[in-house]
Amino acid sequence: MRQMLALCLSAILILFSVIPYSSADSLYDSIQEEYPKANYIVGVGEGKKSDSPVKDKRVAEVLARLEIAKQIKVRIREETIDIMCEGEKARLFDDKEECKNEFIMVVEETVDEFLEGSKIVKQGERDGNIYAVAVLPRHRTGADLERNIQDSINETKVSLEKTKQGDKKSLRKAQKEYVKAVAYNKEKEIVEGVTSRSAELLEELEREIAVLKK
Repeated sequence: MRQMLALCLSAILILFSVIPYSSADSLYDSIQEEYPKANYIVGVGEGKKSDSPVKDKRVAEVLARLEIAKQIKVRIREETIDIMCEGEKARLFDDKEECKNEFIMVVEETVDEFLEGSKIVKQGERDGNIYAVAVLPRHRTGADLERNIQDSINETKVSLEKTKQGDKKSLRKAQKEYVKAVAYNKEKEIVEGVTSRSAELLEELEREIAVLKK
């Protein structure tokens, strides 16, 4: 009898020790099933449960959206800043530090801008934590980014024309809009997972800015 009781207790303990991990697995599995990576960028935010449910919910939502932003910002910084600020392209700036600072500021601005398109799709409690799941649709976001790329490219062209006509202050604006276009372009590549068609046009603008800086 004692042996049977011990076995039952062991089974119960094992069951309860597995539940948190199983629930965690099922959460992530269900997210991937409902929001596949091919169509969405997903962020999961978790925070410790407190005496303020409203605050806990808000913290989890913010962390979920930040997780999406982090995925994009880190890749842009790793892939774009190194390329733009270490090689020949760095000639657009006075020094590497200026180049890096310019891109970091623009990346912060542009990612936060389109992150407004994300939405919270799941919320709940797990293992004493409050969690939230945010998703960012790739297709719709890609379309928004394409418009932003074209707007920045057009602004760059207008400023370059003004520079050629003698307005030297416009060169700085052209440079800023060019950096925006590059950042938007890289974001679009990350979101859609394909090489952007604007790359060649951006190369032309880069060469034009470099010539006018001399």
